[in-house]
Amino acid sequence: MADATILFAVREVPEGGGAGAGQLRRVRRELEGRGFDVRWAVTADDAQAVLRTEAGLAGAVVD
Repeated sequence: MADATILFAVREVPEGGGAGAGQLRRVRRELEGRGFDVRWAVTADDAQAVLRTEAGLAGAVVD
């Protein structure tokens, strides 16, 4: 599925050092390996902006 984007609207960014960040990195690598673009939003306003403007949005993971 080329040109498809998955939005992660979560409080923890994958660059963090916690266990949750490690899981996010693994999920991101798997999705990118399958051809998806992964976008991150750590605030509700950012997530809403992506939802309104991202034409190729294939799915969202929301925390």
